Amino acid sequence: MSVFNGFEELAKKLYGTFDPDLKITASVGKSFFPDEEKLQRLKADPDVFAFSQTIEENVLVRYGDQQEIAVMKGVDEHYTNVTGIDTMMLDGKFLLRVNDAPQAVVGAGLAGKLHIGLHFITPMHLYVVRSISSVSLNPETALSHLYIFPSGVFAVDEEIDSQYLLVPLEFARDLLENDSITGAIEVKLKPGVNGDEVQKRVAAIFGSDFDVKTTYQQKEFYYRILKYEKWVAFMILAFVLLIASFNVVGSISMLMIEKKSDMFILQSLGSDKQLIGRIFITQGWMIVLSGALAGMLIGALICWLQIKVGIVSLPGGGTYVIDSYPVALHAGDFVMILAAVVCISIVTIYFPVKYFVGKYVN
Repeated sequence: MSVFNGFEELAKKLYGTFDPDLKITASVGKSFFPDEEKLQRLKADPDVFAFSQTIEENVLVRYGDQQEIAVMKGVDEHYTNVTGIDTMMLDGKFLLRVNDAPQAVVGAGLAGKLHIGLHFITPMHLYVVRSISSVSLNPETALSHLYIFPSGVFAVDEEIDSQYLLVPLEFARDLLENDSITGAIEVKLKPGVNGDEVQKRVAAIFGSDFDVKTTYQQKEFYYRILKYEKWVAFMILAFVLLIASFNVVGSISMLMIEKKSDMFILQSLGSDKQLIGRIFITQGWMIVLSGALAGMLIGALICWLQIKVGIVSLPGGGTYVIDSYPVALHAGDFVMILAAVVCISIVTIYFPVKYFVGKYVN
C-alpha cells in the first residue's frame, strides 16, 4: 500500500511540473477570447500566485526526413511561474525566444521520433489545417505553415513527452492565424491555500461558460485508477489476513484443549462461563494485537529503509526518473490495516472460544 502511495505522490510531482493547480477552459469549443476584466480580477485574488495563457492544437511536425503528428502548446512568458517544466530539461535549455526569434522546447519522446539534434541547424516545420470556408484546387492553401528551431528537450512522462512541443504563444497564434485567441488559462496557487475554495471563487469570476478544473480533475481517470488499484491491493491483503487468521483459530483451539483441566479448576473455584471465556478471548487478543503491531513496525522499518536507501530497485538500469520503487507512509493505511485485523479477529477469536467453553464448561 505504501508503494501505491509512493507512485501516486510521484505522479503528482511529475504531472505538477506540467499541469497547473487550476485550469480554466471554455465549456464549449477549444478556444475563447480572454476578457481583460476577468483576468484582472483573477490577478487580484490573494491566493493566486501567477497565471498563464496557453493554447493547444494538433500539428504536423516535419524535421528533415521525419514527420510526426504532435500537440503544439503555445505558452506565454509566465508559463514557467505556473509550472515547473523548466526543471525537467533533459537536454538544452528552456528558451522560447533567442534574440526575438521563437524557439521550441520538445518532449523527449517526440524528439526521439523526429531525430532532433539541438546542435543542428535544421528547423522544425509545423503545419496546421486552416479554418477556411472556401474551397481551392490548390491543397497548399488549406495548410498554414511556419518553421521554428528547437532549443531544448524536456522529460516529464512518456505520454506527455511523446506528444508535446512548447512554443511561444504569439508563434502559435500566428500559425493558427488568429492573434487573440486563448485555449486555456493555467493558474498557480500560493502554497498552503485551499484549492477547492479558490476553484469556487475563480469559477464565479468566469461564469458558467467556463470550466475550472483542479490538478486532480485534469487527470481524474489516472488518479482514480491508482486509488482503485490501491483498494484492490488492500482487499487482497485483507484476504491474506483472513487466511492467516486461521492460525489464530488453531492456536486458540489447541490452547483451550491443553487447558481443559485448568478450566475445570477455575470452574470449581467459582468461575462461570463468561469469565473463562473472557480469559481466552483476552489471550487471543494478545496474540493478534502483538502480531499486528510487530508486523506493522517491521513493515514501517522496511518502508523507511526503502525511502532512505532504496533496497528494492526498479528494473531497467536507470531508464526511469527514479532508481527504486517509490514509497510513502500514510497513517491512514496503518489504521485501515489495524481495523481489518480487529474485524477479522473478532470472528476468529469469538467463535472458537464460544464453542470450546460451551463444550468443556458446564
